[in-house]
Amino acid sequence: MLRVPPLREHLSDVPALVEHLVTSLCARLGVRPKRVDPAVLECLMAYDWKRNNIRELRNVVERLIIATDGDAVGLEDVPTEVREAAGPRGASGGPAATSFQALKAEAERQIIVAALERNDWHITRTAQALGLADHASLLKIMRRHNISR
Repeated sequence: MLRVPPLREHLSDVPALVEHLVTSLCARLGVRPKRVDPAVLECLMAYDWKRNNIRELRNVVERLIIATDGDAVGLEDVPTEVREAAGPRGASGGPAATSFQALKAEAERQIIVAALERNDWHITRTAQALGLADHASLLKIMRRHNISR
């Protein structure tokens, strides 16, 4: 049996999902592709996607595209209920975690995911770029943070 984890368990995928959804929805709606502000991505990553997961994210992105007149989607375009539910992280741009260990773990996770994306998820190349001893070290960190493509 294949288990697909809910979106709230792999929030690091939200930026890639939003990029894909923006591209496909803009094409479907016949509008120019829009750029998404990083603050919007932070807000969407802070939101608890417990209702319909990807379907809910798709609906929010569609609303963003329809509501935005310009070429860029800003934080002010995010539906109020999503902004408010995302809490301080989405509003201020700071992390939602409060303890030092939680902040450190989230920062490490974000660094690893960003490096993997820059290197097209090539493990050895990413490990070298991060200055790790070998690819096994990166795989260990990825397992610890439950990071997978």
